[in-house]
Amino acid sequence: MILQRLYELAARESLLEDPSVVIRQIACRIDIDGEGNFLGLHDLRERVEKAARGKLPAKVILSGGRSLPVPVRPVVRDTLGNWKTTDPAAAGKEKPALFLTDTIARVLPVDRLIDDDKRAKFASQRTTFWRFLRHAVAELNAEDLSPLLQFAACLDADPDIAERLCVAVESLGLSESDLCTLALSADMGKCLLERTDVRNWWRQFFERDFAVQQAAGTRGLCQVIGRETTIGVSVKTKIKGLVPIGCRADAYLVTGLDAADSFNLSGAESSMVSPEGIDGFTRALNALIANGLQGKTSSHRVGKVMFLFWTREQHNHQFMVLFVPDPEQVHSLLSTIWKGKEASVATMQDAFYLLTLSGNSARVFVRDYLETTLFAIQKAFAGWFHDLSIADISKEGQGFPTSLFPLSQLADATAMDSESVAPDTPARLMTAAIQGGPVSDSILNACLRRLRAEGAIGFCAPRMALIKLILIRKGLQMTETLNADDHHPAYIYGRLLAVFEQIQYDALGDVNASVVDKFYATFSAAPALVFSRLFANSQNHLRKLKSEKPGAFINNDKLLSEIVSLLPASPPSGQLVLQDQGRFALGYYHQRARRFQEIAERKAKKAEALLEASATTPG
Repeated sequence: MILQRLYELAARESLLEDPSVVIRQIACRIDIDGEGNFLGLHDLRERVEKAARGKLPAKVILSGGRSLPVPVRPVVRDTLGNWKTTDPAAAGKEKPALFLTDTIARVLPVDRLIDDDKRAKFASQRTTFWRFLRHAVAELNAEDLSPLLQFAACLDADPDIAERLCVAVESLGLSESDLCTLALSADMGKCLLERTDVRNWWRQFFERDFAVQQAAGTRGLCQVIGRETTIGVSVKTKIKGLVPIGCRADAYLVTGLDAADSFNLSGAESSMVSPEGIDGFTRALNALIANGLQGKTSSHRVGKVMFLFWTREQHNHQFMVLFVPDPEQVHSLLSTIWKGKEASVATMQDAFYLLTLSGNSARVFVRDYLETTLFAIQKAFAGWFHDLSIADISKEGQGFPTSLFPLSQLADATAMDSESVAPDTPARLMTAAIQGGPVSDSILNACLRRLRAEGAIGFCAPRMALIKLILIRKGLQMTETLNADDHHPAYIYGRLLAVFEQIQYDALGDVNASVVDKFYATFSAAPALVFSRLFANSQNHLRKLKSEKPGAFINNDKLLSEIVSLLPASPPSGQLVLQDQGRFALGYYHQRARRFQEIAERKAKKAEALLEASATTPG
C-alpha cells in the first residue's frame, strides 16, 4: 500500500516522464574551448547572504547548484567489453561512473586534493568516465563534440593541467565530492547534459540496456504498478538526504514479501516489485525528502525521525502547524472544529498520507504509515492543541495559557537533551497528534523522571503541556490553569509543595537547594513519607515571616490553611500510581503559574491606573 501510494504520487507529479535521468544539483561547470583547451571552472552554486547576528559578521554561503537532468545510473563494462548500466555498488575491477557528470574527483585528476588511500579508486572511476564519454562521442558522430576528446587527451598528456585544475577547485572553495559537468564554449554556456542530441542518445542507450535486463529477469505481478512485468533483481535507485536521521549519503529502502519465498525468489526479487515500480517509489521519496514537489514543504525532521506528508489533490500545508505552530493557524483550527464552522468539500474528501522514516547506515526503515483525510487531520490537530493548552510560567508567558509547542519541543521534554530522546518518541507523539489517541505511559514516565532529576528548573511549559495531554487522553479532567475545584489528593499535595516553596523563598530568599529540589522526588511519589516534615518546616518559616514580613505571613498562612483543609482525613499510603504522579506535577505547576499570573495582573492594573491618572491630569 505504501509503495503504491508513492508510485501514484510520482506519476501524478510527472516524475516518471524520463526514467533515464534524475534531477540533481550541479555545483560547477568545466568549460572547454573549440580546441579542447581548459578555460576554467564556472561556479553554479547559489550565493546566499547570511545577515550579521550579534558579534558575528555577515557572510555569503554557497550552496546547492544548478538543477540538471543527470543520468540515473552509472555505467560499467561487462566481461565481454560491452557497456551497461549497473548498481553504484557493483563489484569488480571496473569502477562505475556516471555519463557526463560525476564528482570532481571522478572526473578531473586533482590527486593533490584527494586522500592518499582514495586516489587509486578515484583514478579507476575517472578512467571509466572518460572511456565511456569517448564511446558516446563515437556513437553520436558529431564533429562539434571532438573538443571533448582533445580535452581528455590533455588530461593524460599535459603534466601541468592537474595543478591548474587543483588551483581552480581551491579558488572556488569547491570540494572533490561536489558534482561537476562539461560544457563547450560553442554552446554558449549550455551544458552538454542540456543538448538534445546528447540527451536522446543517452535515453536510447538506457532503454536498450533496460530492455536487455528486463528480458533476462523473472516475470510476475508487480505489487506496485499492478500488472505483470519483469520483477526487479536489485534496487538501483538510491534515497538521498537522510544523513540527519542516521543514514549514509545514499540509502536503499528494502522491501520484501514472505509469500515470495514459496516461489524460490530471493533478494530484491522477493519484493515482487518491478524496476519501474522501484524507480517510481524512490523518485517520490527523493522528491518528498527534498521538498521538491513544486517547491512545497513535504518533509520535516524531528530528532532521528523524518516525517513525509502529502495529499492526493490540493497540497495543503496545514500539517506544518505541528512543527512550527502559528498562532493564527492554531486559532483557525480551533475555530473551524470546535465552533462548528463548515470545512470545504475539498478538505472533507482530500486524502492525506503520512510516512515516518528512520535510518540505520545504508538502510531506511518505515516506522509508521497513515492514510486518512485532510479534514480528519485538521480535526485531530484541533484536539491536539486544545489538550496541550497550559499556563506558561516563562517570562513571556506570565502564567497565561498557551498551546504553541512544536513537536520537537515536546519530544525534547522527555529527555535531558535532544540527543537523548528515545528513537520512537517523535513517531509516538505524531501518531497521537494525527489520530487523536492516547500517549503511552512510557512517555509520561520519561517526563516525570526528568522532573525528579531536575527539580524546580524542570517545570517548563512544553513538558507540563505534554503531561496534561497524556492525562486528558487517559480520561482525566485536567485544566490549563489552576483548578480550585479539583480535590484529588495528588493534585492538592502538588499545590501544597508550591506553597511550601513560596513560604521558604519569602522567609529565606534564594537558597542553594529549595524544598522542591530536595523533596520533589519523594513527595511526588509517596506524599505521606515527608508531608509532616515539610509542614513542620513551613511553620518554622511562617514564624520567621510573622515577625519580619507580616504581609507575606498573612498571605501565605491563609493560602496554606485553605489548601490543607482540602486534604482527606487520612493521606494516601504507599506510592502514587503513574497518573497520580502526573496530577501531582500539574498541581504544583498550576499553583506556581497562578502566582505568576496574579503578579502580571497586578502590574497590568497598576499600569492602567497610571495611564488613567496621566490622562486626567491637566497638561
